Amino acid sequence: MMCRTSLTPVLRWLIGLALLAAGALALAQQDPPGIVARLSYHQGSVSFSPAGDDSWYDAAPNRPITTGDRLWTDRNARAELHVGSTALRLDDQTSLDFSEIGDQTVRLTVLQGNLQVRVRDALTGQRLEVDTGNLAFVIDGPGEYRFDADQQAGTTRVAVLGGSGTAYGENGESLPLGARQQLAVSGRNLQAAAVPPIQTADAFDRWVAERNRQEDQSISARYVSRGVVGYQQLDQHGDWRNEPEYGAVWYPRSVGADWAPYRDGQWVNVAPWGWTWVDAAPWGFAPSHYGRWARFGPRWGWVPGRTQARPVYSPALVGFIGGSGANVNLSIGGGRNGVGWFPLAPNEEWRPGYRASRRYIEEANRMAFVQNRQIAARNDFFVHQRMPAAVTVVPTDRFGRGPMDRHDVIRLPDDRFARAPAATAPPIPLPALGAVGGAGAFGGMTGRPAAALPPAALQARQQAQLQQFQQAQQTQQQQQQQRESALRIQQQQAQGQAAAQQQQDAMRQAQEAQQRGMQSQPQQALQQQQAMRQAQEARQQQMQQQDAGRQAQEAQQRGAQQQAMRQAQENQQRAIQQQQQQQQQQALQQQNATRQAQEAQLRAAQQQMQQIHQQRHQQPLPGRGPNDQP
Repeated sequence: MMCRTSLTPVLRWLIGLALLAAGALALAQQDPPGIVARLSYHQGSVSFSPAGDDSWYDAAPNRPITTGDRLWTDRNARAELHVGSTALRLDDQTSLDFSEIGDQTVRLTVLQGNLQVRVRDALTGQRLEVDTGNLAFVIDGPGEYRFDADQQAGTTRVAVLGGSGTAYGENGESLPLGARQQLAVSGRNLQAAAVPPIQTADAFDRWVAERNRQEDQSISARYVSRGVVGYQQLDQHGDWRNEPEYGAVWYPRSVGADWAPYRDGQWVNVAPWGWTWVDAAPWGFAPSHYGRWARFGPRWGWVPGRTQARPVYSPALVGFIGGSGANVNLSIGGGRNGVGWFPLAPNEEWRPGYRASRRYIEEANRMAFVQNRQIAARNDFFVHQRMPAAVTVVPTDRFGRGPMDRHDVIRLPDDRFARAPAATAPPIPLPALGAVGGAGAFGGMTGRPAAALPPAALQARQQAQLQQFQQAQQTQQQQQQQRESALRIQQQQAQGQAAAQQQQDAMRQAQEAQQRGMQSQPQQALQQQQAMRQAQEARQQQMQQQDAGRQAQEAQQRGAQQQAMRQAQENQQRAIQQQQQQQQQQALQQQNATRQAQEAQLRAAQQQMQQIHQQRHQQPLPGRGPNDQP
């Protein structure tokens, strides 16, 4: 007899706790941000220091800027950056630290100099914060904001040219600011400072106004979302054309006949994405990290995709030949192996080489939908994998070792790639971030040492912040490891408690079953007797059925025999009748034949008598002549 069991409340609670711990462990592995910053324009000496590195290098325009990176504009230098659709303009002798760049929070730190922030789109679900040595200012929405930080004087001035925001002090003090309002503070508690207000018509503001005007007149903004970082450089270096199959397509100018996307540049390790493509062309940022490439005859065109989709930054939208997932060595001759890659086509799905959620992958690929088509299912090959001269191949020892030129590219027969498995990541281990692989190398990217450095006092303060940043990272890693360890321990404890509870439930159920068995022994005996009686009755019914079947068979056999005898008698009678009929017919035929014979004899006799009679009349009587009368 089977017994249906159910989970007790304690057991359900323990299992729920284990599942909750597993879910928290999965959520602890966050996706990388879908937004980055980029140096879109600069004049003069601009220096760059990557996260986790205390060295300074000349700024590289197409290298993505993310959390922990730092920028410095020297005397008479200026710089423009974009974080999504938000523009950041730096005056000379300005330091900017990217304290945090994420999908929900963008936090900038200005310790020295002048920063102008132009927010174009609504900050829905995102926090934009600018910190100085005195305050933290949270921007509420679209507008223009200017921040002047004087490290030596220990003051900060904030001017809201348009929009609104709130300034916060160290102890929770707050002060809202609206359009055309200014604030000057000293210390960290929003104390008013006796400094002259910001002059909003100086040379820096005029330069900012000109940059705004050029951005507002961008032709490319008609075809792509302003959240696509780097779209401004497309205006001067290419042309737009409407193609029936893909819609708006951008064609670069001044590229060689053997040029292909992702061919001129270098591979760099940028955390947290890993291998990232840094294009050498001034326009190469947007087409390398958004949209897809397609070939129209001999020309390559960049297809930005759907403008209504939220742009999500990707480190490189390519497929690799000889990648880590393919387990195929790409031989280039001389006993050496190479690495090949090719651009993805519209409607082809990109998959990152790092761990990411399905939601992240779907959002990153949403722009690739073209003309309401679905993302193509991933096969063993891609469109450009089979296209002539579309795959770029370099020796393995040149991958990630600085800029590549045309001499590094190995030309192999195109049919070598037609059926080779493609992978999402190259088989090259990532270099350590900040490791020097040669003079002026960071994260696998070679760069010239900076021509201009921040002031010593600022460097010391930044160095202290860098140490705090590294310590915070280590602390976060340790806390993460501790949380994961605690979660695993909780899972193990919950599983152990659940197993113990299950054992207890099983023992209790066994005891209850045993007790029920002892209580139900008389009933079981009665049930056994009833079962035996039912079995005997079933056997009797079966024997009766067998006898009835046998009798039916015998009756059927007897009936068949009688029927056969009747049929034989009937057949015999019919045969006798037929014989008698035949004899009667024969007798009748004989009688008819006899009668016919007698009639024929009679007719013959009559005819003979007639003939005799005629003859008798024709003969003359004796004694008379011919003329005698009788």
